[in-house]
Amino acid sequence: MSGEMQSTSGEASDVSRERASSTENRCGHVHEASAVSNLGGVCCWRPVWGDTERCIWHADVAQKPTRVLEDAAPEIGERLDGAIFRDVELSDGDWLAGKTITDARFVNSNLENADLSDADLRYSHFEGVDAHGVDLRDSNLEHTEFHRTDLRGADLSGAQLHYAVFDNARIDESTTFGDNVVYETELLESTDEGRLAALRRRRSDRNRDRLSRYEAAHWTYNELQRLAEENGLTQASRDYYNQRKNVRRREAWEFQSYPRALGKEAWRWTTGYGSNPWRVIGTAVVIIFTCALLFPFFGEVLGGTPGGEPVRYTYDSNVWYNLLVVFPHSLYLSTVTFATLGYGDMQPLLGAKPIAASEALLGQLVMALLVFVLTRNVTWSE
Repeated sequence: MSGEMQSTSGEASDVSRERASSTENRCGHVHEASAVSNLGGVCCWRPVWGDTERCIWHADVAQKPTRVLEDAAPEIGERLDGAIFRDVELSDGDWLAGKTITDARFVNSNLENADLSDADLRYSHFEGVDAHGVDLRDSNLEHTEFHRTDLRGADLSGAQLHYAVFDNARIDESTTFGDNVVYETELLESTDEGRLAALRRRRSDRNRDRLSRYEAAHWTYNELQRLAEENGLTQASRDYYNQRKNVRRREAWEFQSYPRALGKEAWRWTTGYGSNPWRVIGTAVVIIFTCALLFPFFGEVLGGTPGGEPVRYTYDSNVWYNLLVVFPHSLYLSTVTFATLGYGDMQPLLGAKPIAASEALLGQLVMALLVFVLTRNVTWSE
């Protein structure tokens, strides 16, 4: 019996040693990914690299050999969560495209003209990275941080940027974010298949999903506007501002917030969301011409004529008289009323008085808006 127990104990010891040896020289880096949606935890089972205790991806050392990294590049579907790239030369490489590399750290590395398209880089950290001309098309960059990163000439078209932070990042006119952020593009797409799928889902689930996309689009445009302002890209900053406002306007219409939607439409058409002085001037012209057309329907009085009798101008059956006499006088009255000049040589009569009073109030409001928009444009351009 004792011999059998010793034999069993020896066998157990051998199994233990075999298991221990099977884990030796393995990375063992565990990435929980608890904050990353649609991803579970993962344990790296790659062999350790050199004298480190981790594989070449997770070893926290500088200047890893580019050739070794490329030779060890994972296949599509494999994960490199938590990988560390410190002082690494990755320029012109394409072996990270389409890979899952969440929570990675790129520190003082060279990513110039590298291909990282369609990569999952959520929660990653870029610091002091030369990413000039990097290809990040269709990549997932949500919650990613870019500190002191050179993104001039980079292509981020279709990239998911919700909660991405750009701190002292550099961009220029050649940096591309696409015509629309990906969340707005998804909202604008309305295929038959998409509508049928939406009908199958509960209304509350669909609304929640679309609200989250509206919020992501609004947040992303706001961050891109701030980034453009920091880099002196005035026109790009204005464009992102207008796109952000358009997102909120469409959201108000879709979710039937009609007072808010009408207010945003009025702000859009009259001032270009407070950024276009020509729209304010156009609004003034429309008000002046509209009132000029309305005054003759209610009559107007001209004083100080050579005969001493006031002349009343109203529309009649003579078209040329209306065009060449009535309307020019009405347009003059409308203009001085809008500008609140008050010469007194022409006066509104009867029903034209409420129109004139309303036009005078609108004139003061529009002139104040024009000053506001012009001042804002000067501030934007500085």
